[in-house]
Amino acid sequence: MRLDSSGSSLTHLIGGRMYLLFVDESGTHGGSHAFVLGGIAVHEDDASRLQVKLDRLVANHLGRVPPNLEEYELHAAEMRNAKKPKDTAKPNTIPSVWSLVDRGVRLRLLEAAYKAVAEYKPVDSKQPLVAFSVIVDSRFRADDSQVGREKFAYEVLLNKFDMMLKSLRNDHGKPNRGLVIHDERLVAERDIQAWTSEWRKTAGKIGQLKNLADVPLFADSRATRLLQIADLVSYASYRRYAPGVTDHANFDRIWTLFHATEDAVHGCVHYTPTFGQHACHCQACSARQH
Repeated sequence: MRLDSSGSSLTHLIGGRMYLLFVDESGTHGGSHAFVLGGIAVHEDDASRLQVKLDRLVANHLGRVPPNLEEYELHAAEMRNAKKPKDTAKPNTIPSVWSLVDRGVRLRLLEAAYKAVAEYKPVDSKQPLVAFSVIVDSRFRADDSQVGREKFAYEVLLNKFDMMLKSLRNDHGKPNRGLVIHDERLVAERDIQAWTSEWRKTAGKIGQLKNLADVPLFADSRATRLLQIADLVSYASYRRYAPGVTDHANFDRIWTLFHATEDAVHGCVHYTPTFGQHACHCQACSARQH
């Protein structure tokens, strides 16, 4: 199933109190150092408020409210390197609306967006924004097919979300069902829905999904800023582990949003060939070893 509406209007399809997990991916192109799934879980009570906050943030940085505000997506890679209207080297390239905005403005807006998400105050402090990221190094299970590696990443991500929902219910008395909304990905939508349906019925390699209301739904990222936040999470996570990239400021800004319990951080997982051997000392691996 695919949707065109914003996150705040999705819950009437399912009923009950709902957490919405918006998901996007990075590193699907050939030669990527890793495949990354990033997500942001937003309680339904905060969906509209957060979207309005980000709309205002974009308009403030543009200095106006353009009639096509939805076209100004908070898409990190595009904002950093917007395609110009007349790129003679790539005549079939579709120009980016961001190319008409000064790069300095774009980068300041991007930084402000990360800060706004990291500092957002939810309606109920016991139902906060929660980030998730699964980083699968290209050398991890190198003999697996690309589809197999992506399936593994999705199973991890959805189980981490399911764990969060269980924790909120058991530890804080906040029963919620979960609904996953993914950015459009035509070639993989049916696979992702089939995998999730299977994991809801029986345990996969990691566990059974017991708190999801339905299989993932798909929407155009222009329809909701909340999918754009998922892009920000996946992009920051991708750059955090990219060889030669030393600027991890935006990843550090959202670090405290990753789902954690008193003993460890569970929401950000970094899979390398030596996973579980205490060989990697990045934030995610170190936090899981506590």
